[in-house]
Amino acid sequence: PIKPRPRRILVVDDEENVAFALQSSLQKLPNCQVAVEMSGDQAFARMQLQPFDLMITDYKMPGMDGMTLAARVRQAYPQTAIVMLTAYADEDLHEQAERASIQRVLDKPIKLAQLRSVALETLEGKSET
Repeated sequence: PIKPRPRRILVVDDEENVAFALQSSLQKLPNCQVAVEMSGDQAFARMQLQPFDLMITDYKMPGMDGMTLAARVRQAYPQTAIVMLTAYADEDLHEQAERASIQRVLDKPIKLAQLRSVALETLEGKSET
C-alpha cells in the first residue's frame, strides 16, 4: 500500500513556550508533520515555500495578527484549513472568523487533547471535500 503523504500543520504563536507545546502535542497525531513560526509574516513566508493542510494560529500577535494572516492565507491558499486560538474571543471575532472562512475559533488556554481532536477533525473534514 502507498503511504499517504504526511499532513502538514503550521503552528503560529508569538509565545515560544506555547508554540512548542502545541507542536509537541500535534506531533502525536498520526502521519502529521508540524512546523512552527513565531509571527504572521514568517508564517506567510513559510506558506509560500510549502503549502500546509492546516494552520493553527494565535489571534493576538505583534505585527501581522492572526486574523490578517488568516485572510491572506485564505486568499492565497484556499485549500488550507485554519483554526484560530485566542484568549479574546467575542462575537465580533467569531463573525470576522466566519467571514475569513476560519474553520474553528478555540479559546485559550486550550487543552492539548482538545486541540488534537479539533486538528484531526479539521484535517479529516478537509480530505473529504
